[in-house]
Amino acid sequence: MQTEKQSNMLKESLEAPSRVQKLLDSDKHIYKDLAKDLQKLEPVVVATIARGSSDHCANFASYLIPQCTGKIVASIAPSIVTKLESKLKLKNQFVLAISQSGKSPDTVDSLKAAKRAKALTAALVNDENSPLSAISKYVLNQYAGPELSIAATKTVICSMTAITRLTAQWSKDKKLLKALPELPESLKKACENSKELDVEILKNVSHVYVLSRGMGMSAALELALKLKEVCGIHAEAFSAAEVRHGPREIVDKNYLVIAIAFLESGGEDVLAAAQELKNQGARVLVVGPHSKSGFNVPQLSDFRLDPILTLQLLYPWLAKSSEVLGRNPDRPTHLKCKVVETV
Repeated sequence: MQTEKQSNMLKESLEAPSRVQKLLDSDKHIYKDLAKDLQKLEPVVVATIARGSSDHCANFASYLIPQCTGKIVASIAPSIVTKLESKLKLKNQFVLAISQSGKSPDTVDSLKAAKRAKALTAALVNDENSPLSAISKYVLNQYAGPELSIAATKTVICSMTAITRLTAQWSKDKKLLKALPELPESLKKACENSKELDVEILKNVSHVYVLSRGMGMSAALELALKLKEVCGIHAEAFSAAEVRHGPREIVDKNYLVIAIAFLESGGEDVLAAAQELKNQGARVLVVGPHSKSGFNVPQLSDFRLDPILTLQLLYPWLAKSSEVLGRNPDRPTHLKCKVVETV
């Protein structure tokens, strides 16, 4: 019997559990030293530099780090440095650059500016020999291995895991530190659960709103991007609070609403907002630990890991759905290269 050929996106997304295990087993001294530096430095703010899916990992950090440390996370838009030539004042602050390749000129230039401003710097990359790595005090390896598909999957899951690991050690969060070792096995379970998902759902869908709140927003942003990137579907991510303003006006029977609902992070409000849009005619699909639609995220002892498990559940589904829609998930129509070197 001939085995059906898998896309790189599907294969790579299914590799994530073993890659996460590798990450958690490696570089203990690096995380320990960086956590000690942060405990000693006590930065007022954590600044992130990232684009695309890496910026969704930064969004994850913007909820997790304040929840664990009370420190506000802010994004440094690279154009502040590369186009506006702003002089940053970041002495004794922490700047984290996130990039799979570590090669994008604007990301590198922005971290250089942070370094000149005397910030403590760290680069979260999948290439320890990248330009971004060379200029950073600390290098956190994603350990995702080669990623051939244009769509990032395992690099995102590994980046979010690394952010969690660093935050847990910095804040000495016992619950999070206890939950992290459980993550690889739960990711494997999410891969298994993904096999049962209906890959026909996105047929004849042209517009999607992805709703969430709090910890779920990073997964919502990433899902919306992937729906555009590999499925060719117009999708936008909104907080359940924000969608109730102007965005709800255009929702009708032509919309699919995907509600990523974590009950410990505003999930009830997400479900309520989704119901309101259903009343306007939209179809609703619920994704989360308590979903009754089949899109059920495995539960861990700490809900703050739910966004990582959600993406592990959805990435294989998206890869297969893309092919059902007649597309190639590895080679989107208008995206020709893996590394976009913006300036």
